[in-house]
Amino acid sequence: MTTMKRNKGLVIRSAIPIENKTWENWNGQIHIFPNAIFEPSTLEDLIDIVKLAKINNKTIRCAAQGHTTSSLSVTKNYLVVVTNLNKVTVQHNPKYGWTATAEAGTSLSDFDNVLRNYDPPLTIDSATVYNTFRVSGVIATGSHGAKSIMPDQLCSMKIVTSSGEVCEFSEEINESEFNAAKLNLGLLGIIYSLTFRVQPMYNLRLTDKFIPNNEWLNPKNIQNLLESSDAIGINYFPFNGFNQSDPNSLDPNRDQIWIKYWVRTDEPVSFTQQQLEQSRKSQRQGAIQQYELRRSLIQNSEATPNISAKLWNDLTSKGNTSFVYQAPDAIHYVVSEEGVKFNVMEVAFKVSPDFSNVITEYFFIMELLYDFARKGKFPINMPVEFRFIKSSEALLSITFNKDPEELYCFVNVMTVPGTPNWEEFTQLIAQRLFDKYKAKPHWAKDWEFIPNVRSYLSEVLSDQIKQFEKVRAKYDPDKMFFDNNSLQDIFSKSLDSQNGKDQN
Repeated sequence: MTTMKRNKGLVIRSAIPIENKTWENWNGQIHIFPNAIFEPSTLEDLIDIVKLAKINNKTIRCAAQGHTTSSLSVTKNYLVVVTNLNKVTVQHNPKYGWTATAEAGTSLSDFDNVLRNYDPPLTIDSATVYNTFRVSGVIATGSHGAKSIMPDQLCSMKIVTSSGEVCEFSEEINESEFNAAKLNLGLLGIIYSLTFRVQPMYNLRLTDKFIPNNEWLNPKNIQNLLESSDAIGINYFPFNGFNQSDPNSLDPNRDQIWIKYWVRTDEPVSFTQQQLEQSRKSQRQGAIQQYELRRSLIQNSEATPNISAKLWNDLTSKGNTSFVYQAPDAIHYVVSEEGVKFNVMEVAFKVSPDFSNVITEYFFIMELLYDFARKGKFPINMPVEFRFIKSSEALLSITFNKDPEELYCFVNVMTVPGTPNWEEFTQLIAQRLFDKYKAKPHWAKDWEFIPNVRSYLSEVLSDQIKQFEKVRAKYDPDKMFFDNNSLQDIFSKSLDSQNGKDQN
């Protein structure tokens, strides 16, 4: 290791920061000016950055593509952007069959392509809708696909901790530490690599149906569809029944539900790769056009029902659809267009055994939207998504539960940035779900604007935080990576509460 003086501190030759000292996240809502930004491309770079931080008494936070809309990457000290770490290797594993190891900055798209072109072709079983996300970002924050959080597909991972050592975490080495590490919010160190369980490529039939709410939406139908499918999602497209020529133009009884479900099949795919690429090109163009329409509503929000109904009619013009895709193409069913921005809040609550609370909350959100509309407020212009995700043993997961059969409903509320009244609307939804079900917000999305949310999370996550803190303190005793105001506040409230109980 060679050190030299530069500006006010020491630097290490293999850990030179880039010239740029500004960074913003994907949707442009977070702008930061850290002391230094690093873009490592090797494991040695990561180790030297940690050593440099130790020498210069700096803290570290990490970022990948920047799709996290909460403050998790915010720092005044060292920001490590891992997107140049992007190698992938595939190996046969005696326990898991096939595994694939991806460096921290690998995009899901590149990961999919390596697996697809392997002999035999392979795939991951569940992943986020967008394939531009980077593997370390989706793991560190507990991001999810249509049926599970991505950390639950890990079999091992390597992290550069505050000592500069490369520590491996796995179920075989230490299960309790692995359950802390596989969703660690960047608090244990810098993720270097992640090894996923993968499997032989398979096909999925992806079906979209559009049905009046009052004809289909009941607990039994959701339960039956979930049991007969690989995964399902239900979506509420705002004001989709709006009819400008009707005296009662805003009548929620006309609204329909959008049902999406995936079923494994041995049928051949419906499209060639060339046809798929052409379709994606058209989808990107359409996404940009829809985004511009929605952006126009920021200054003209009363037009929201009319524009939303128009977009719905365009979506449903071909009726119900059902096509077969290779698994990764069905999983990443939304094309990623980086120019399309949105605010997003997502909250997860435990599904009741009879699924009745899902129906209750679906109609609550729909009725709340119409209540806002009657007051001249139109807080959302994108679909509200409901997804069903299995519980996880990852300690900081918002679906943490020792019972592997417990099911959680994720409610995802999106809108174009700048939409009036969005925060007011989503705060009401979040607070209701917190109060009724002890629901928790997705770490990677917008949640810090919710009143008293830090105190709330310190209480509902108290037991998990206390277990996690034992692992965190072991690998980062000097808190090099504990540089986030929200997490510091949540953790301190939980741990202070425990200390008070211990003293009593």
